[in-house]
Amino acid sequence: MFDQIIKRSYYRQRHLDAPLLAERMKYIQHWIDKGRSLSTLQAVANYLLRIVEFLHLKSRRIVKLEEVENAANAWASYQYNHPQKRATFSKCGKERFTWYAIDWLKTLKWLEPLPEEKIQLFNRIFERRKALQRHINAPLLEERLMYLQKWADDGATLNTLRFIAHYLLAIIDFLKLHKKEIVTLKEIQKAADKWAARTTGHVYMKVGFSNTSMMRFKSVAINWLDMLGRLKHPTEQVGPFSEFIGKYVDYMRKERGLSEETIYTRIWLLKDFFKSIGRIVSLQQITALNIDDVLQNKYLEGQSRRSLQTYASVLRGFFTYAEGKEWCKKGLASSIKTSRVYRHENLPQGPLWADVSKLLESTEGDHPTNIRDRAIIMLLAVYGLRCGEVVQLSLDDLDWGNEVLHVRRAKNAKSQKFPFSQTVGEAILSYLQKVRPNNCSSREVFISRKAPHRPLTSAAIFQIVSKRLKPLKINLKHHGPHTLRHACATRLINEGISLKEISDHLGHRSMESTRIYAKVDLIHLRKVADFEIGDLA
Repeated sequence: MFDQIIKRSYYRQRHLDAPLLAERMKYIQHWIDKGRSLSTLQAVANYLLRIVEFLHLKSRRIVKLEEVENAANAWASYQYNHPQKRATFSKCGKERFTWYAIDWLKTLKWLEPLPEEKIQLFNRIFERRKALQRHINAPLLEERLMYLQKWADDGATLNTLRFIAHYLLAIIDFLKLHKKEIVTLKEIQKAADKWAARTTGHVYMKVGFSNTSMMRFKSVAINWLDMLGRLKHPTEQVGPFSEFIGKYVDYMRKERGLSEETIYTRIWLLKDFFKSIGRIVSLQQITALNIDDVLQNKYLEGQSRRSLQTYASVLRGFFTYAEGKEWCKKGLASSIKTSRVYRHENLPQGPLWADVSKLLESTEGDHPTNIRDRAIIMLLAVYGLRCGEVVQLSLDDLDWGNEVLHVRRAKNAKSQKFPFSQTVGEAILSYLQKVRPNNCSSREVFISRKAPHRPLTSAAIFQIVSKRLKPLKINLKHHGPHTLRHACATRLINEGISLKEISDHLGHRSMESTRIYAKVDLIHLRKVADFEIGDLA
């Protein structure tokens, strides 16, 4: 057999002297019977020789798939570093090494069998034998199956799983995961750019740049490697003020009882301030002039007077606390001044109720997205809920027996009950029955439509409302969900509901927060302006 395949006697003798001669000849005969060309038979014989060498095979033994992968990596490294073979070495050579090793060892029944439950997911995803074989034989099999199973458990479709499986192979290839254990975000970005900019055909993906595809490459890589514990997260630079901020957070959370959203906003502004003051490394070094400079720069950048007042208020609160702890100079908090904002200078602006009706009309129909959006918009407009309150709404908060909706208020963390109106109840029930998947483990009412199913975020709610409000071309400064809360309050004012009742309905802690909506009722104010005052002067 080798006389016909290997022409040069030196190389032929190497094949004859190597271990497992009978087993190798039987496998080569298998390919001869299939009518393979001479060059293919030579390649098979050479691969078998390397497989025996790098797997250290001398007699019958059970080989683990991990051993095959390590041997393929060692052989590929040898090929790449060999001065005479580097130029001709191809990455697909390692894949062929792996494929021939697994196929040959399977025929010998020397390969440790994979549990059926580990590969049955691939059997569901791929119908073509070659595609199935390629994904089973590729590196990091168990790690890839673990990630795919997570998506499958979250309700991903077969088409989605198939795309993810292809991305995983591309990620292994472009990140060279067989050579490195830990990967950084910068390396993922570089690999994604390289993958997106490829000009030749790729075995896993179609040619052609797509920004969406590049983002998916990054997303899958980050989520997968993070799950495996192989992603190196950027260490947040701990500044000289981090300890003080941490103690201030505990104070706001435990003693002030502020909501997490409020705490997040205040900490974000504080970090922005400390970043803006430059090289100052101690609270004792901060002066009123430093604070004035930061506020002045914010004004020159175009910040509104209301935004500057909020910024200053956050700084004043922090430095008041810092003075009590003797972290900074006395009198620093009282020195923080901003431009005066006149009472009710910026009245809340929301769409008219007729516009809200048009908004709800855009959600009519049986499309799953319309059904979900209709339920969300009704909660925002009818009950005047805040965005975070809709996000936190749980299945346990829906008391269908008593027709009561329980809402955990974001500002004071208190629970409030609302009677279910017929339209809102029907909208939520329709969403739960027709759209929300039954296999989702999350208890939140509103979750993402596509797998993996996760609770919707405040940003997602904002996008839902904004995308439907903007096409209506209403003259609004903001198009987020809070405008619907303003619309709810204005409607209640127009219908003659007392400020106390409106305050309770909106969950305001102070009547002053509700009183500003009385200034918004411009329709009634115009009626007053039209009165004839006669001879009164």
